[in-house]
Amino acid sequence: MAAQARRERPDAYNYVILMSDGVANVDATNPFAILETAYDTNAKNPLRIITVGVGIQNYNDVLLEQLAQYGNGWYRYLNDTGQAQATFSRDNWLALSTPFADQTRAQVTWDPGIVRAWRIVGYENRITSDESFTQERKEFAELYSGAATTVFYELELWGEAQRARPAELGTVELRWTDPATGRPWRQHAAVSGRPDTDFAYANDALLQFGAIVALSSDRYSGVPNVSEGNFPYIYNDLSALLDRLQGLQRELGRLQSYNDFQFLLEHITEDVGEWAPQTIGRPGSGYSR
Repeated sequence: MAAQARRERPDAYNYVILMSDGVANVDATNPFAILETAYDTNAKNPLRIITVGVGIQNYNDVLLEQLAQYGNGWYRYLNDTGQAQATFSRDNWLALSTPFADQTRAQVTWDPGIVRAWRIVGYENRITSDESFTQERKEFAELYSGAATTVFYELELWGEAQRARPAELGTVELRWTDPATGRPWRQHAAVSGRPDTDFAYANDALLQFGAIVALSSDRYSGVPNVSEGNFPYIYNDLSALLDRLQGLQRELGRLQSYNDFQFLLEHITEDVGEWAPQTIGRPGSGYSR
């Protein structure tokens, strides 16, 4: 049906919208195998896959995110009916369904004289090689009008750089193609920061909230792969992040997403504490500073 619609309206943007909990439990269960069953050979006017996540228990956002990534589309999670109604309202949908940039990718290059080591937090399935970054590849992200993407990096700076105030830490390069013309574009910008600024003094409460979510997920995801002796360190890190989160109550307590995540972080911190109760209390949280 989608292919027929594209033939009838070749100048339109054509989408397949998949609403699911992401649990593929019959036939193909791998996103790549699913896409192979509907391979699209028309690169100039692709059928774009938008995946919309719903549900809580057994929810699999990895499958939905990868389907959208390799299907020339994008992925969004809906947590209530109000958000669903807003997403699919006519005015909002017109903006969401008009691609602003195709094959969008970013590459950050850190200054080795300032940054001793770095690590990206999350986005593991989006990492690509330097060679692939320079190529036009359909699996790179589509961005719709008004989209924003946040990526968190954990940096270890050289001694002198830690005491510097404003510092240019590196550069970021963006590459994308125009959906209408296929023309490639690129842009560079400096990545600056203040290494002497404490986390608590960041002006943006939502940015702090996002960092806490990312770091909590990062620490908790390591639980199955650590020895019992390392549980205290994960517990201390999660406890420190929970303290940071609770400090945002006044500014963000009105948000359902804040309250939901606070409930979740309290429970996973308690669970980790129960796994190694005899060693809890050992200092060493990297997030207590």
